[in-house]
Amino acid sequence: MKKNKLWKVILISLVILIFLSWVLPTSMFSDGVFSQTGYEPLGLLDILLSPFQFFNWDFVETQLATDGTTVTAFTYTSILLVILMTGVFYQVLKKTGAYGKLVENLVQRLDTKKVGFLIGSSIFFFLFSALVGVKILAFILIPFFVDILLRLKHSRISTFAATFFPCLLGTVVSVTGSNVTGINNIMYSLDIKSNLLLKAIFFLLFLISFLLYLLYKKEPQMEKKEIEEITVDKRRSYGPIVMVFVFFFVLLLIGSFNWYYIFGTTSVTDAYETLMDVSISGYPVAMNLFGMLEPFGYWTGFTISGMLLLASILISFIYSLSIDDFLECSKEGLKKMVKPVLAVIAASLAMVILSKSGSSFLLTIIGFVYEHITKLAIPITALGTAVYGYFIGDYFGVSSLLSNLINSFDASMISLSVLTMQLVHGLVELVAPTSLFLVAGLSYLDIPYQKWLSYIWKLVLLLAVITIVSLTVIGLIG
Repeated sequence: MKKNKLWKVILISLVILIFLSWVLPTSMFSDGVFSQTGYEPLGLLDILLSPFQFFNWDFVETQLATDGTTVTAFTYTSILLVILMTGVFYQVLKKTGAYGKLVENLVQRLDTKKVGFLIGSSIFFFLFSALVGVKILAFILIPFFVDILLRLKHSRISTFAATFFPCLLGTVVSVTGSNVTGINNIMYSLDIKSNLLLKAIFFLLFLISFLLYLLYKKEPQMEKKEIEEITVDKRRSYGPIVMVFVFFFVLLLIGSFNWYYIFGTTSVTDAYETLMDVSISGYPVAMNLFGMLEPFGYWTGFTISGMLLLASILISFIYSLSIDDFLECSKEGLKKMVKPVLAVIAASLAMVILSKSGSSFLLTIIGFVYEHITKLAIPITALGTAVYGYFIGDYFGVSSLLSNLINSFDASMISLSVLTMQLVHGLVELVAPTSLFLVAGLSYLDIPYQKWLSYIWKLVLLLAVITIVSLTVIGLIG
């Protein structure tokens, strides 16, 4: 990590953000017109305070639900909790010795199918992200795949390219992803059929291009790093681990995927209501047993973290780990996730500063292009998404800031503009130092930021050209 320039790039990005706030006036957009409203310069103190403001902050991702469900506001602090509890969970698994046996058996079986498993892993996470879209759940799965891939002698960059990266790439072409397509459907009154053919075409283009690149791209040379040893106890069965993991992951999937946003159904939420109404002789048994459990389809990182803790305790009980063992595992698991947590906080600083101090000076850039160069929906949406997306590593945040502009376009262009925003933001997140999932993955695998860019920039450039040319042609024809 000595030569990792990620932190330097993040700091430069923050300095650029402050500089822009000093030289650009703020603007507002109303009734199809941009108007300047003065200056609101940021200060160096905003950078110094932003890490602390992160822990008392949520990015207006509040109650989007229109099915009557009350939803707790989402805070980015909960992402950190999931990362930390994932570390604890896997450390408990490794302590049992049965997890090591599972990994060892799989590595032996896959020894002659190394490339096949690399490709299979890539396809799995790509599909998971494009169809499910809850990347924080993918993060829970990734350490298991990492343990196998590294022991199959794949490099850290190949391992990253087959786990974290396809999750990001799948988000770009999200078809039914809850955290992208779901937001589009609710915010812009779209449905699962909107641009479905175009999404399918981009889906196939991105997947094929990525797999070919992964197969034929030569990796940059990196320093070798020892693989963490995992305790193997061949006397213990890994059956309970598999059953507990599958049960809890299915539960997390049901609770975290927003079925209403994607399919317009309230059946999953209704099932939650039915469950919570269970009572005996008028006594609310389920309500008192589950407490403040969030509705199915709206689970945040807080509930996910709690479920991971519960799974860790259950595994400890099944394999007779002592309290001291559990506490030691917790300490080691938290320690291993410190770097990813710090990276996520650092990547979020620009977003925190903008949400606390206002982002309207960036709107001035968009307004200038809109008024002096083009009013075409596709180019201006792409520009706005790129400007905001570099500093805001969250799709809902960017979508909220651009919603007034996109809704001002001709009704026939809104759907295509939303698809443009989705594609462009996703492409930016593949390389931007403010991409939360990207920096978390690079930190977890200890990959320098510049090494990753040198490996992937040609693919990202190719996909960007394909996307921009395709959208421009479609926009002109449409």
